[in-house]
Amino acid sequence: MIISHKYKFLFIGLPFSASSAITKELHANYEGKPFLRKHSLYHEFEKVATKEEQKYFVFAVLRNPMEIAVTVYEKMKTNAKGNFTNPDLFKENGGHITKNHRLRFNYIKTNNASFQEYFIKFHTKPYDNLSSITLDKCDFVIRYENISEDYLLALKKAGIDNPTPLPIANKTKGKKQDMSLYYTEDIRKQAIYVFGPFLAKYNYSFPKDWGKVNVPITSFIKFKIMGVLRRINEKFIKKHSGRKSISGTIYGDMQRDKES
Repeated sequence: MIISHKYKFLFIGLPFSASSAITKELHANYEGKPFLRKHSLYHEFEKVATKEEQKYFVFAVLRNPMEIAVTVYEKMKTNAKGNFTNPDLFKENGGHITKNHRLRFNYIKTNNASFQEYFIKFHTKPYDNLSSITLDKCDFVIRYENISEDYLLALKKAGIDNPTPLPIANKTKGKKQDMSLYYTEDIRKQAIYVFGPFLAKYNYSFPKDWGKVNVPITSFIKFKIMGVLRRINEKFIKKHSGRKSISGTIYGDMQRDKES
């Protein structure tokens, strides 16, 4: 989460949605400062923000979950930055890598699992993420597929004249651009069940060559129920570490620079 008191904006960095690249730019060019955790949500900000800060322009990035699932798989497959084997990042040590993350990582590594094998085993419920309890608090939502244009538009809406274009950082190694190489015909039915409600909610579509897609009603029902439970968990039950991000990361170094 990045806040700029000069330009009166708040950026909520959702996971796997260019948060590192945007965070870096806002810090470098628009006096953006780290506020709470890298992936803190609006309800956390609301608890500690002043009345004036709560009036700031709020924006975040929305990304197609089919792309997010592939990105997560590829990061686990390559153990990006050594994150999944670094004890300093484990949840029980105050980090963000959960036991579930490590379970998935170990499955991929032990079995040299393809995306299809990984997807069949771990993506069995309707997909949802933190967007559901974040975007309704935003004044503007950047669509990841239009990130270059939307990023500039977000800054202009925040009152910044002539903002500079966004360099793309932290690209996922090994990731193929053609999604059909991941979502092969043998997992399409499961993908429709998993992603259907989220795509419908945020006006995304399945690939055109999939033809007419029918999402089971049970998927929408479970999506709705799980969304309510997620909101309750995030707002009233889940506890977050107050520890800084580790040194050497974009956000961690920003937090330490803030104190110097």
